[in-house]
Amino acid sequence: KRMKARAPPPPNQSSAASRIHSEHKSPAETAVISDQNLMSMKENMINRLVDFTVVLPSGVEQKCTVQGSKAVMDVLVDLCSQYHLNPSQHSLELKSSGTQQVLSYKPNTLIGALDVQTVLLKEKIPEEKAKRPLPRVPEKSVRLVVNYLKTQKAVVRVSPEVPLHSIIPAICEKCEVSQEHIVLLRDGITGEELELTKSLEELGIKELYAWDRKKEPNRKASVSSDAIEKEKTRLLGLFNADRRNSK
Repeated sequence: KRMKARAPPPPNQSSAASRIHSEHKSPAETAVISDQNLMSMKENMINRLVDFTVVLPSGVEQKCTVQGSKAVMDVLVDLCSQYHLNPSQHSLELKSSGTQQVLSYKPNTLIGALDVQTVLLKEKIPEEKAKRPLPRVPEKSVRLVVNYLKTQKAVVRVSPEVPLHSIIPAICEKCEVSQEHIVLLRDGITGEELELTKSLEELGIKELYAWDRKKEPNRKASVSSDAIEKEKTRLLGLFNADRRNSK
């Protein structure tokens, strides 16, 4: 007897087999396909034209289009050449589209691989210039002689250009006088009270009397006592000078 020929496979058997084969691909094969897809996407990004806005150091904005296969450093050189700037003195700050976040990159990163919308062309600040503090202008000051408590003296270095009320704290600290009780007088003889809105320079003085209302309740007595003490000192000086001359 002749045997019957084997029946052909169903039409969809081959497609089903290929589907089963694809479902059972090894991880290595799947990784190769993924890498190929990723490379294809990167090639498409790199080969495209990239449009972005350039913000110049002056703040002026310009539209620009470059090939995605160009490195960021080359973009910097081209932009500086176009706007007559020195590439070594400038840098690029790239911002993403939408969020406007600053993008990190390396000089050889391709511009097409970055989601760039805005490019800031910024001037570099030299380190010495950035760290160097501004020169301090020396403040003008003078030695102010302060007489207080009839016979006491103190020297305070203050600005001659500020109002007297600004130097009262320094006088009080030096003479140990409360700010609530101090009155500034021109001298201990006339008892003329000084205007606190005027400066030493305006008043033309480098010496004054600090009257403590708490420790010296009687202003006239304090003034006259101070005058007497000054007169005694003056007469004693004259007496000593006469004695020296007579010798």
